[in-house]
Amino acid sequence: MNQRLIEELCAAADADTLIYSPHYQRRARRRPCPQERDIVYILCDDAPKVIEERTEDSVCLIWGVTADGRVGHILSEYYPAYRVATAYFPSETEPYKWADSEYRIRRRAVE
Repeated sequence: MNQRLIEELCAAADADTLIYSPHYQRRARRRPCPQERDIVYILCDDAPKVIEERTEDSVCLIWGVTADGRVGHILSEYYPAYRVATAYFPSETEPYKWADSEYRIRRRAVE
């Protein structure tokens, strides 16, 4: 499922049917985050990985690296349409939330 989902997101990006949410667009104006060209690169030219998925919400968090070597996360919705809900550079926005240096494993709260 995960690889097929990434392939479908890439196909939507290539076909210019990938939707960028208003939330993503607002964030992109206020903070450094992967731009549309970075998102297409992560989805289509890099080796992206789905690091979290909530099938009940049709949402997944994709990890990848931009052309200039920066780790980026893309929060994508895939039903009813392929959409970028938000995207960010975890090293700049929330490094404390990740347990590894590659920003692939979310740090869990201690109960």
